[in-house]
Amino acid sequence: MRELCEEAIKVFKKSNDGNLPTNFIIYRDGVGDAQRNAVLNSEIPQLEDAIRQLYRDHPTKPAITVVVVNKRIH
Repeated sequence: MRELCEEAIKVFKKSNDGNLPTNFIIYRDGVGDAQRNAVLNSEIPQLEDAIRQLYRDHPTKPAITVVVVNKRIH
């Protein structure tokens, strides 16, 4: 996932005159109650690693918002 995040950030930068994103909104759908912590503890750190790598010379770091939508299981 880290590689996908890095690639998405690079594409954004290329398409926006060399400007990096200032905010990230991560929408994670279909997560069961038992999976929530596993998802947050696995996927978010990979995004943070990509940001650290690509923003290392940038004066400000972006904000990250995570929205997790639970599955509806009857």
